[in-house]
Amino acid sequence: MRRMRNSTKLLLAFAFLISNTALFIIGALWQQNSKVSISDEFVAKQLDEHSPFVGAPVKESKHLTIRKQPTPKKEFKTGFPGFSGKTEVLCGGHTAASCSDCPQGNGAGWCNGECEWISGNCTRNSKLQYIHPDYFKIIERYAFQPVMNEKREYVNVILVRAPFRGKDDEDLYKFYKDDILFLGISSFESYPLKSCNPYSGGYESDYYLNMFPGFLHMMHQPEEHFPKDVKTVLMSQSDFMLDDAKRFGERQKDVEKIYDFVYSGGDQEVEQDCVGWASHNKNFSFVREALEVMCSPEFNVTGVLVANKNKAGTKACTIPESCKGKIVQTTFLDQRKFFGYLSQARWAFLPQICDASPRVSTQALSMNKPLLMNKNILGGWKYLVPGETGEFFHDMSDFKASLRKILDNTRGTSSPYKPLDFVNQNYGNVNSGKRLLEFIVEHFGERVEIPEGTTELLPSGA
Repeated sequence: MRRMRNSTKLLLAFAFLISNTALFIIGALWQQNSKVSISDEFVAKQLDEHSPFVGAPVKESKHLTIRKQPTPKKEFKTGFPGFSGKTEVLCGGHTAASCSDCPQGNGAGWCNGECEWISGNCTRNSKLQYIHPDYFKIIERYAFQPVMNEKREYVNVILVRAPFRGKDDEDLYKFYKDDILFLGISSFESYPLKSCNPYSGGYESDYYLNMFPGFLHMMHQPEEHFPKDVKTVLMSQSDFMLDDAKRFGERQKDVEKIYDFVYSGGDQEVEQDCVGWASHNKNFSFVREALEVMCSPEFNVTGVLVANKNKAGTKACTIPESCKGKIVQTTFLDQRKFFGYLSQARWAFLPQICDASPRVSTQALSMNKPLLMNKNILGGWKYLVPGETGEFFHDMSDFKASLRKILDNTRGTSSPYKPLDFVNQNYGNVNSGKRLLEFIVEHFGERVEIPEGTTELLPSGA
């Protein structure tokens, strides 16, 4: 009996050894053949999208590693009828019939764009091996935005950042949607929701909500709008490309603060006294009401209204008489000049509602400027944590109280707000790029070939 027990133990031990060896071999083979693996289980999305709370910081994402170089797809559907029959490649500053025709006797300097100079020859850029041959033709159209990794290698993903500008755009999308991953992204007005701007072109409220397999959105409760099969993530254009603002803010952090606020008008319709598409988007009618309060003796606010003059600088939008000598009105400014004014201000004023991705919000936060923001704003609400990155107001009924709070907190020698810390912890290319990579790998990993070693995916030119 004892001998039988010992034999049984030996058999069990041998079986255990064989099973573990088999598992090891299977695991090794799986890792060798898999295109993408995640070092830990994919974590929850950065915000609880069902939560009624706003301004909550995003949750930390776990490390994701692209372990194996994928095999580029060989066969793509080409020849969209909306493109001209002439086949050309982008050489950088010019086009040619093929990469070999780009130099025209000028050498490597004329071999850029879709092409690169290797061993004395101009050939297709190796960084483009994962994308569709018609990729660059598609992204020439405004609605379509390319995606790159942190090494500036393009991936076969295109973000649709605005409503189509015609039936041809929609036909283009339908022609290529099986070969290229198209995802929607909040960037323009209230897109993908129906525009709340009466000066804008209209479309049905659900037209874009079920068009793409995934959407980078700005909504409080996306499940109330998107079909269940559409994958969503709380993310928008203004989450990315913040390094320029950070660097400028760091260089100018000690500059004298001569204004309380800066408001960005977005090239307003000055000739119509700021009534029109851009002025509605930036809620300038509310700004006029707010200025009556801000310029009163009770508050004596100083500020800058950007893009509130015509380009010649000869005419400005009307503002209350009480604001004379307190409020500066400027023409439309390039980014550097805008940052210059922002560096001299204590906070940024965002009264708009019809804005899905207010870039000025994250630019201001990146320059360590808190926000006074309309709580009804469609996008950008996630950037504001009251008392940490600024203050909310709903309308004129509580505007005075919020204005008083942000003035008291910023006119002294120290401020309780920590906007730059908030951005560094939650947004910018590193944080948002990792989350976009995780989102695409989790939901669309079988459709997209991602270059080895990729740690971030970024909307190019966001």
